[in-house]
Amino acid sequence: MKSTLLLCILGILLTAAKPLSEIELVKKRVLSERVEILIPKGFEVMTEQQMDFAYAKAQSRPSVIFTNNNLISLAFNYSDNDADQDMVDVYAASFGKTYHKQYKEATWFGDGVKNINNRKVGYLEFMKPEMGHEVYTLVFFTDVEGKLMICTFNCADRQKPEWEPIAKQIMLSLKAKG
Repeated sequence: MKSTLLLCILGILLTAAKPLSEIELVKKRVLSERVEILIPKGFEVMTEQQMDFAYAKAQSRPSVIFTNNNLISLAFNYSDNDADQDMVDVYAASFGKTYHKQYKEATWFGDGVKNINNRKVGYLEFMKPEMGHEVYTLVFFTDVEGKLMICTFNCADRQKPEWEPIAKQIMLSLKAKG
């Protein structure tokens, strides 16, 4: 009797410890096979029409955007800017200054350079006001075949508790061609 009760309690505790929704990540190759990264299962590439609408007022738009019905997005921009591993620190400092100036009302969680899969990867992590609510943003970037690749993860502030660890896991999975 005691062992059955103990097993029931243990089962309840283990069930309670699991997250309510587990987000599965799948390995994808993007930007013409130049980048390998984990992307949430079920995310689809945004159509040209969706990108035109979402970036109608922007000066430039990402090369490819993965989304789950436009609620959460993971955008990749393979830029024309020259880049190499030595330049990642320079880009990190420059982006840090620019973003801090542009988003004065933002709440900052961190910025700098990390070593991910033996590559320097710059990052910026913050919460910014946007159209009446807050948006969690994780930007990370590195050089890919001599050019700068920038990835941006966005979700609404209410989704941050569930998606922030996923965004960081995505960043840490980055494997890019040098």
